[in-house]
Amino acid sequence: MFVWSFALPILYYLLLGKQYGVIFSANLLVIQVFILGSKSTLAPFENFNLSLNLICAYFSIWAISHVFEGSRSHFSKRLKNLALLDPLTGAGNRLSMNHYFEVELQDKSQLYLFLLDLDFFKQINDEHGHGVGDQVLIEVATLLRVELPRGYVFRVGGEEFALFSAFANEEAALNTAEQIRARFENTTFDIDGLAINVTTSIGVAKFKSTNSLESFVNQADKQLYKAKQFGRNKVYCKFKQEHDREAVVA
Repeated sequence: MFVWSFALPILYYLLLGKQYGVIFSANLLVIQVFILGSKSTLAPFENFNLSLNLICAYFSIWAISHVFEGSRSHFSKRLKNLALLDPLTGAGNRLSMNHYFEVELQDKSQLYLFLLDLDFFKQINDEHGHGVGDQVLIEVATLLRVELPRGYVFRVGGEEFALFSAFANEEAALNTAEQIRARFENTTFDIDGLAINVTTSIGVAKFKSTNSLESFVNQADKQLYKAKQFGRNKVYCKFKQEHDREAVVA
């Protein structure tokens, strides 16, 4: 048993995290108990008292390290959420979208982007107040997560959302975008006793190998602009590969 071993649980938790901190601290305790038990230079009673004192001291330091690391980890997670999540809707923000696209997303070969804008949303704020408008945005983000469970939802503007998801082909992507549009058209949000209806325009873009995140979003934004030009409450896409394909749905 060495005095410096009492510092090891602190180092384990700081360097390795909570899970491995528990494992390494427990293993160290077993080793120390074995070493103490093998010493025969002390009387049994003295050896027992020494062992008990040292083990209790070690457990105290271990417990403090465990609680501290748990609090630190929780606080770190909260800070990360504050940095990466939109505080109103809980959807990802622009920083989160950039991290997802540049770091987390490995295979972009079948990636599609839906850029979605709520039609005439300003009227809701003007007629019912910003509190009601905020509640509508929360409901919208929830609905999008339900409609696109395998995708990623980001709020990129006041009433504008970006949805990333992989699809097997253009038809599947277009059909999903239309399902989302139709769901909004047929959904009435109950906000503080008010029946709020909102439609959405959606621009659909397919990832190309030359795309950066900025160019990908700009590509979808052009399709969104076209959807609005065609009267809003529309899905618009234009895919360019071996052939041109233009589609307006709704």
